[in-house]
Amino acid sequence: MLLADCYGANPRLLPLSREEEARAVPETIKRVTEGHYLQWVNACIAGYGNAETSSDFSYAGPFVESILIANLAIRSHGLKNPNAKGAEDRYPGRQRLLWDTENMRVTNFEAANQFVKRQYRMPWSLNFG
Repeated sequence: MLLADCYGANPRLLPLSREEEARAVPETIKRVTEGHYLQWVNACIAGYGNAETSSDFSYAGPFVESILIANLAIRSHGLKNPNAKGAEDRYPGRQRLLWDTENMRVTNFEAANQFVKRQYRMPWSLNFG
């Protein structure tokens, strides 16, 4: 069993007699000695393409997108149809959502797309293009 302090600090293997055995395992993943926040700041200061981070956007982007899709499924799950005749139609969002990455939208349940993007009040806007 593994025991650790807050945020995984000071990990210990229980029983403590196995601690020496665990320390003999080689580290195969490069460690971030300065911390993730400082690593990101240093990469920004170095400029585009001049530094490496342990979790760049090619990894972090799809990872975050999958987490946000899970949140989208949770929000859609609770949507009610007030005009439903039967119990099976009362919660139409309780289905598998099909995600179109290129167009950033759910393709099989239009009501879920209200949670993907928002309309900003004037005079604020976001223009990508």
